[in-house]
Amino acid sequence: MSDDPRLAALGLEQPSAALEEAGSALSAPAPEDGRNRSDIEALKEGAAMLTQAGNRVAALALMWSAVAIDPLDLGAHRRLAAMLANAGDVEGAANEYARYIDFLLPVGELPRATMELAYGATMLGGHMALIEAAEKIATAVRALVPAPAEIASLPAPRLLPKVPFRFCVHDDGDLHWMQLEGGTGELAPSAVRVLDLDDNVIETRKCIPLAPGQKGHARLPEGESAGVAWVVIGVSSDVVAAFDAGGAGPIRFEARVGEEWLSAQLSDTGCRIGRKALKVAVS
Repeated sequence: MSDDPRLAALGLEQPSAALEEAGSALSAPAPEDGRNRSDIEALKEGAAMLTQAGNRVAALALMWSAVAIDPLDLGAHRRLAAMLANAGDVEGAANEYARYIDFLLPVGELPRATMELAYGATMLGGHMALIEAAEKIATAVRALVPAPAEIASLPAPRLLPKVPFRFCVHDDGDLHWMQLEGGTGELAPSAVRVLDLDDNVIETRKCIPLAPGQKGHARLPEGESAGVAWVVIGVSSDVVAAFDAGGAGPIRFEARVGEEWLSAQLSDTGCRIGRKALKVAVS
């Protein structure tokens, strides 16, 4: 653990031994020629002597020269940061830690950058320069994970239209015949089928086209357009009772338009060998 009296004078915490040792272990200096190495060591020694002599300005100038020769020299960097903090320039010390991290990240030294950030935060506490350095490290960490492969966008679901039909019911003893007339110019049905609630097809009948202007059997409410096709389908008494009650019963209807089966929307004309009030049953 460091016992630097300059840190104690500033009221700054001493870094833990584990943090200091880990930082040293990760801080192998970049390869240099012998001249640069000796120059840096000479500058460090000169700065130490000037500091002892009380000439801190000159000592700082020498340490700036040292980090200029080798921006990744851990000893020069930490000594410069400590000297700045000791002189009361905490912002300058924080900027020195941020500068060192900025040099580590482009060369892939993410572990060293993280360790140095932790060391600087222990020495100086919270500072905006260190917070910004932390964001840069976080960005570098996120960059380690490749972006997910692009997923092909699915087409927006198409809302299927419903084919309108009007109907009336003819009584034939135990069997009832349901006559449907409907469709439009855009939704011209070629067939109608009946399905139970489990989507099992009960019956399918082809539609008969209605000529333009041809009057159908089902009563046409005022304001509605005439249908383009008609079809007759047998239904049970239970289904007719459900229609009379305003429901659709245990069945539903679909109309074939082109190659698709679309839901049919039924409108009860009330015709039951006579007329009743108009009701609507949706299937």
